[in-house]
Amino acid sequence: MSKFGSLDISWIQGFPRDNVEFVSSNTVCYACGAHICFLHLETERRSVFQSPGSGVGALTTDCRSGTFAFSERDLNPSIYVYNFPQLELKNELKGNTPLDYTSLTLSDGGPFLVSCSSLPDYSITLWNWEKAELICVQPQAGRDVIHLAFNPMNCFQLCALGTTTLTVWNIERCGSFHLLKPRAIQLPEIPDSSSEKPTLTSTKDPNCISQILAALSEPTAARVTPSTICWTATSHLCVGCAEGYVLLVDPESLSVSALVDPNAADAIPELKNFYFQSLAIYSDGLVAVGKESVMHCLQTKGTQISITQTWELERPVSTAVVSPNNSTVLLFTNTGQFYVLNAKKSNQIEKVLDILSGDFLTAALFSDKNICVSLRDSGVLQLWSSNGTYLTSLSLEAEVTNITCSPIAHYAALGTASGKILFVDLNYEKQLRLVHQVYLYHTAVDHLVFDQEGRYLFCSGLDSHVFVIDGRPSAKFSVVGYVEVPGRILSLSTQCASRGEDVKVLALCASQEEKKDEGSLLLIFFLPFKGLGGFFTVERNGCLNIPRVTRLKVQVPLTSCILGVGEAFGYCHRKKSLQRFQFPEDSFGFISKKRVQLTPKDEVNIQLPGRATLLLSPDSMLLASVGRQGILQIRPTSSMELCCELRCHSRRLGGIRSVSFSTDSHTVVTTGADDGSLLCSKIKIEDAIMSSFKNHEIRAQSLRTSFISENPSLINLPSLIQETPVSGEKSEETELSPTASVDVTEEDEHDLPPASNPTWLEKRDTEIDKEDEINYAEQKKNIRETMKELREIVQKMMLENETLPIKMFNLDVEEQKRMDARVEEAAQKVKAEIEQGILEKQYQRDVLKRECWDCFLIKPRSINAFHSKLAVQNYPLKARTEKELEDIRRVQNMRMIEKSAGKLIGLKKSSSEPEEDHMEESADSVGLAALLAQANTYLYDQFSMQTVEQRINQIILLQDLIYGIRMAFNSDFEALFKRKLKEIKLVVDMNKNIRDIMLELAIKQTLWEPSLTDMEWPERLFIVEDSEIKAEKYLTPEQKAEEERLRLEREARLAAHKDDSRERALNDMMGGVLEVKKVDILKVEIYPPDFSLTKPPIQWSEDEKKAFKEYEKNVRDLNEEKELYKRGLEFEMKKLQEIIKESTDKFDESLTKLFEKKLKFTAAIYQEELKISYLAESVHTIEAMNHQERELKLKLEQLLAQKVNTEKDLSGYKDTVEQFEFEYENIVAEDKNLDKEFRKEFADLPKFLIDQLYKQFKRRPRVQRLRGLSMDAANIFKPQRLNVPAPDGLSQILAAMEEMDAPENMPKGLTLPFWERFCVVRKTKVESEQKIKVHALELAEMQAFLQRRIDEDNAAQEEIKQHFEDLRSLRSRRDQYLMDPMIQVVLPQGQVETSTLDLTAEKAETDFILLDRKVVDEVKEKIMRVAEQKITYMEAHGAVRKEIIQLEWEHRVLDKKIEDLHEKKKEIKMLRLSKEDLEYLSMKDPKAHELDKISKLEKSIAFMKRTHKRAIHRRMKKVKQINKKISMVGESSSGIQKDLPEMQASVAELRHIYEASATEANEAAEREERYLEIVQRRNLRDLARAKSDELDLLRKEVERLERRNFPSLDQLKYS
Repeated sequence: MSKFGSLDISWIQGFPRDNVEFVSSNTVCYACGAHICFLHLETERRSVFQSPGSGVGALTTDCRSGTFAFSERDLNPSIYVYNFPQLELKNELKGNTPLDYTSLTLSDGGPFLVSCSSLPDYSITLWNWEKAELICVQPQAGRDVIHLAFNPMNCFQLCALGTTTLTVWNIERCGSFHLLKPRAIQLPEIPDSSSEKPTLTSTKDPNCISQILAALSEPTAARVTPSTICWTATSHLCVGCAEGYVLLVDPESLSVSALVDPNAADAIPELKNFYFQSLAIYSDGLVAVGKESVMHCLQTKGTQISITQTWELERPVSTAVVSPNNSTVLLFTNTGQFYVLNAKKSNQIEKVLDILSGDFLTAALFSDKNICVSLRDSGVLQLWSSNGTYLTSLSLEAEVTNITCSPIAHYAALGTASGKILFVDLNYEKQLRLVHQVYLYHTAVDHLVFDQEGRYLFCSGLDSHVFVIDGRPSAKFSVVGYVEVPGRILSLSTQCASRGEDVKVLALCASQEEKKDEGSLLLIFFLPFKGLGGFFTVERNGCLNIPRVTRLKVQVPLTSCILGVGEAFGYCHRKKSLQRFQFPEDSFGFISKKRVQLTPKDEVNIQLPGRATLLLSPDSMLLASVGRQGILQIRPTSSMELCCELRCHSRRLGGIRSVSFSTDSHTVVTTGADDGSLLCSKIKIEDAIMSSFKNHEIRAQSLRTSFISENPSLINLPSLIQETPVSGEKSEETELSPTASVDVTEEDEHDLPPASNPTWLEKRDTEIDKEDEINYAEQKKNIRETMKELREIVQKMMLENETLPIKMFNLDVEEQKRMDARVEEAAQKVKAEIEQGILEKQYQRDVLKRECWDCFLIKPRSINAFHSKLAVQNYPLKARTEKELEDIRRVQNMRMIEKSAGKLIGLKKSSSEPEEDHMEESADSVGLAALLAQANTYLYDQFSMQTVEQRINQIILLQDLIYGIRMAFNSDFEALFKRKLKEIKLVVDMNKNIRDIMLELAIKQTLWEPSLTDMEWPERLFIVEDSEIKAEKYLTPEQKAEEERLRLEREARLAAHKDDSRERALNDMMGGVLEVKKVDILKVEIYPPDFSLTKPPIQWSEDEKKAFKEYEKNVRDLNEEKELYKRGLEFEMKKLQEIIKESTDKFDESLTKLFEKKLKFTAAIYQEELKISYLAESVHTIEAMNHQERELKLKLEQLLAQKVNTEKDLSGYKDTVEQFEFEYENIVAEDKNLDKEFRKEFADLPKFLIDQLYKQFKRRPRVQRLRGLSMDAANIFKPQRLNVPAPDGLSQILAAMEEMDAPENMPKGLTLPFWERFCVVRKTKVESEQKIKVHALELAEMQAFLQRRIDEDNAAQEEIKQHFEDLRSLRSRRDQYLMDPMIQVVLPQGQVETSTLDLTAEKAETDFILLDRKVVDEVKEKIMRVAEQKITYMEAHGAVRKEIIQLEWEHRVLDKKIEDLHEKKKEIKMLRLSKEDLEYLSMKDPKAHELDKISKLEKSIAFMKRTHKRAIHRRMKKVKQINKKISMVGESSSGIQKDLPEMQASVAELRHIYEASATEANEAAEREERYLEIVQRRNLRDLARAKSDELDLLRKEVERLERRNFPSLDQLKYS
């Protein structure tokens, strides 16, 4: 903040775009723009917390620790953690996220915070917010994460909800190292949602892999879409889905079960089409809300789930949140309503807050109470009190752009997107009224501004008109007029220093050459305060005649400019500076077109991104500047130094949209561009500066005077109901009745023409026309009569002037030329458009012809039969490209080299042999192509293609073969087509002769005239005949001149031929021909004599009779000759027809043969194409295998790299665990050392005191242990309790030890200093024991962590081995696939025999062996012969077999006897003999040996007797000595017996004292002694068992040595 003043937030309103969270049991918080709002649900009081950063992003809370955390909206954002309600910063977390955080979550009572960032890293980060440490990061793990939630029962577990996924993250730690391990949950599939499996298709392109990969891919079934999650008290997850499922997930075993299945037969009807938007555990049930306006409470009974209660809601709820104490449910809607349900108090849902959704467009303050009126983008007008309380609203049902409030009455003027100005009465807070509206523009209203005294309202739009409206309600808001401005208006401001002075208006305009948001033209004009008059007049069309207009121009364009007192303030974005302009004294003169250059007087550098907005306070003492950075800056106009600033809105969301001052200039209200917030702030400035602001009292007094006179007029205005046209100046007014919602959409139509919805200006022009029509009616009548007379005179003159030359009528030659030029220009434009259309069509025709016709080397054509419907088509072929030809030459050269190499190495049959060697084989690759003599000598054998390159080469060769087959057929086709042309020509000639004959014979008959169809002659489709064109042909002047020239030449030529005497003589003598035509005998007639016509036969003379007889004879001869000639003609005609029929029939036969030939060619082509398909599929399969191999290699490399990193990490983990184990052993050793050093520490005390102190040293107080929570297995929706953190065990023990350290527990005879020293030693011992326990737990956790990492390392090793095995298997399958090609075999029909087994789909790929049928028959005959021989052999073999079995049985009996004898022999040989037995058996004289032995035994017996006597003598002496000692001990024991009663009494007293003081210690000592005895006994038993085992081993060793030293004879034999 600046030192001159400050800006304090008064209140804020807005719509929470993100989540709403409980921060305590009765307080919720939500983000509102760049602030956080706290709402107390019971008192409904709100407080505002300003974000220290740039805006508020993701928000989360932890009620157990009383903290909340949020991220800022900025580049490289930070996360701030605060406590509640102190609102103190705990820590700021700064990570590596470049853009934004999408989700945050705090662990319940733990130190962990997890964040999820947006692009580009999408990382999930684990923080320790207490130490502000970044613990670990998982990059690219939060790509689709929309929500994070910690397990409230386990702070080391959280769930990440994605758009289509669900992942449980476990936090594992090893000392100070933490690790996030994900476990993805497999969501169930939706029934009947799997797609059909795609079929495998092949292509001729051998390099195409995408199709085969797509065909090999398996179809994926659709899975449920998770929409919300909720943790239960049993650490299970409830997942709500968009399809209506509710799933219960066990995060440990990852098992998923469906609690609610909408597709089940017993599904709940209310939940079949329910879209779960939010779930929450509340009141022993599961609260569920969806897109419907209901809320259900679900409970489980065993395995059944049911709806226990349903609440009806006003509107759909998007989020349900339960308070920490499980007493309140907060419901939140997307439209901005908060509802609360407290089932303990009431079963009714109450509304606690109603905030409309949508962004605030603008806001303004009015009246002395600083009441705020705001405008939302939905067209809703809202009223707010001075403390931010919602008062009322009015829905305008229209798109509104801006708003401003009048300083002289309680009303607001609103501009709409349709160009209307609406006036709303704000006097009644509970009922707002629309009292007036005026239609000014066809476009949106951009600016609305009142002058400081409220006299005028100025508005502007996209056009160059600034309309002036009387702002007084008493004048009924009449339109004064408009002012023309030179360009588009960027800003509009006014200045009225005091009441009665002229109102100054400043408009910043942009020319057409300048940018959209910059302008350098300033237009200043004046309006009289008292109204128009004198020099200020209004024209009939509404234009204002203003004598005082000033045009100024600044050097650098401005984005905003505001008018002050004798000066102006502007912001230049190019210079990033705020400028003050001082107007020259002579600049405000009368109107002038001259532009005055204006230079800034003062300039202050500020950084405002984008288009900035400046606003001057009503008293012209403060200057506010806002922009996209979201900071409001206040400066005094006197110095332009920064007084105070406040970050009001988020920069990432567009910053500040609008700003407005209150009438007293002490309050300012701002609206955000896209954050949906409205902020009201108080301005506090030091008294030294405020002293210059006291001059606004005079203005306030004048405004109060105007308010007293104008506000009653506003109240008396009626509300508008419908549009009622009135005359005069009120023609633009409309009236509406009182209503809470005003529909102005009918008037807001943007597409209506001006005639149907005219503006004020258009109405004004219409009224002027009507007035002129009335005023000038008589003059118009006279003019019409005069015009009629003139028309008659002109007509007469035109008749007279028909004989005069045209040039005499060109009174204005220049105008005539201009008109001709315009006509010619229009004609040329139309002509150019027509020519352009023709060119486009020609280009389209050329492209289509080039791509669909010209590209064919052999055009598609067909030949139709003459007397049938048979039609044979050729094979259309395109010209082969250079690349195809080059590939063919390359493959042919390669095959030639392979063939040559095969011959050199002397191979009889190689893979490079020509196909002509295989033409005799039925399984050859050429097939029908070989039969048609079109075999390609370069083709591979089908059994020899073992590489991809060979198969690709084979495809190229087969394509060349197909091309050759088609070319061969096309050559035959062309020959037959030419023959048909000849046949048609022959038929035409024959028909010509037949017609001549028919003409002579006078026969009228239609002859059959063959012709070519369009399919036979397609070229003529491109020829357009003149008869096909129906429109008249347009001829250019040049074409007309050319036709005229040709016509004149033709006429001249005809005129020259008229005087040709040669042609005239030829016509006169020979009829114009040089040859004499043959006489047509059929037309020859013999006319009868004349007398036969004039006289009857009786009167004929003899000569006449002879002449008549001659006539009759001639007639008979002529008729006979005619008959003969006619018969000859008929015969000739029939012969010609027979020739035509025979010729056409032969052609049809040839066409039929060609058709049969095409069938064979087509079969051959299809066969080769089938080969190509098989080859292409094999190539695709191999390419897919290669692609899979590359993927496996890449995965293997990643696994190996990961394995290296894992081994490094594992080595570090092992070192850490070993170090910690060493520390733990040291702590244990130190603890044992404390036990050993205890007696040394108190060696100066008596022994019995030391024993008592040691017993107390070992005593420990009993500590109350917390029992585990008992869960009801029947109801998994038990509410979660806010558990208080368990106290530390050491603190509990130390607190209990303080009672034991009291002096009352001190043993008798011990002094206080020794007791205090003892207490210190015991406390040290207790702390050491607790330290050992803590370290033992931590060591166990670290060892478990290490074991998991070892298991993961082993699993990774197994995965690497599996990948190696998969890679090896893939390569093996690929090699096998290459070595096992698919062969195409063509077999004659009926010559194939297969097994009679069921050839179903499972056996479709069974392998078969192809053999010749003769071979099969021979094998069958051989089998029959062999079978007969086998039967004979088996019959002969039967008897022999019986004898063999008998002999085998006897032989087996003898073998058993032999085995028994061998066993007995072996036992005898293995008989064990001692040394004496061996010596005895080896002696020659056994009796002498026995005598010697007897003598030795007698001597030994005598020696033993002597020794026995000496021993008896010694023992007698020892007995005497013992008797003496017994007598002495008896004398001493008699004295002790006398003292025994006294000693027993003292012992009893000591035992009583001991038992009273150290019972527990004795028990502990006894337990310790018993434990030591048990341990000692167990050790002795183990020792005895070990010794016994050792003795057994020794015995076995002895036996082994004996056997080695004294082997048996049998062993020696077989060794």
